[in-house]
Amino acid sequence: MVNQGDIFYVNFGPSKGHEQMKRRPAIALSNDLVARTSNMTIAAPVSSTERNFPMYYKLSSSKVIHGKVLLDQTIALDLHARSVQDEDIVDKVSKNELADIIYNYKLLFSID
Repeated sequence: MVNQGDIFYVNFGPSKGHEQMKRRPAIALSNDLVARTSNMTIAAPVSSTERNFPMYYKLSSSKVIHGKVLLDQTIALDLHARSVQDEDIVDKVSKNELADIIYNYKLLFSID
């Protein structure tokens, strides 16, 4: 089962426009209770892009996956329908880094 902070591979297809596509790493952002009760998770794709957009968070605690978390491209994923298995989980970010990622994600919804 995918837990919050896990980095796992998932097929993002089909996609449209500028959305991420293909099989790529993602990080689970939603609380573990979401996956346990609905087999869903809110995830953000990880990309090797060099661009420095404000909503791109550079991973630092993963020894396996290097790149940026695209917080502006989060998606609710049905893990069963996308055939995500335990072996697709390749790493987990540190608790401190997860807290930073969630903090930055929340900024997408801040009201001035």
